[in-house]
Amino acid sequence: MTQPIVNYDQPEPAAWNPWQTVTRWLVVINVSVCVLDWLILRRNVTLYVNGQPVLTQPLLAFYGHFSVYFALAQHQVWRFFTYQFVHANLEHILVNMMGLLVAGPLVEDRLGRVRYLIFYLLCGAMGPVAHIALSELGFLQMNLWTPLIGASASIYGVMVAAARIAPNEMVMLAFPPIDMKLRTLVLILIGLSLAAVIWNWNNAGGHAAHLGGAIMGWFLINRMLRRPTIA
Repeated sequence: MTQPIVNYDQPEPAAWNPWQTVTRWLVVINVSVCVLDWLILRRNVTLYVNGQPVLTQPLLAFYGHFSVYFALAQHQVWRFFTYQFVHANLEHILVNMMGLLVAGPLVEDRLGRVRYLIFYLLCGAMGPVAHIALSELGFLQMNLWTPLIGASASIYGVMVAAARIAPNEMVMLAFPPIDMKLRTLVLILIGLSLAAVIWNWNNAGGHAAHLGGAIMGWFLINRMLRRPTIA
């Protein structure tokens, strides 16, 4: 009788761990920065110009936010990326992280962890570029010290990519509690941001960054889908 061949050198496959995904770690980092800034450090920093206060923020938000003054005039170019990890308040980070958890796994699964992380950061970096460009075109009212914070530009890019990958994926809205195709939701969000910029609604500068992230997301996802996945 033939005996089965057993290869004891082959390890058993490791159990899948959701916390090994980039999406989950992005959520952990964003939430940790906010907890550290709001609950542990609890220290505000004020910027003075000609003896007058022009900006007051929590410590990490102050040193992480994007503004033309710090990022360009002071050559602190890392702020194109660090601003993505600081948020204004609880509602701001909750909405952003919910969007990331909905769309992020779809994009990460398709692109692989390495390309997904690059994709996320580049979409976020495009936010300030759109913010500046639309200001120069006269759509926004901002000065050198106007701060930009939050992961929204990155997440708009991820949402656009998810809608490109799975346009008919159904998502449940928190309010109103209805089902909607992912593509439809993304088009509505982009339309609202576009309207906010054109008619200068509240937080028009933030919506300009959303559009920048969305444009970069569309550009990158169409290029990356033509290349093999890198884990």
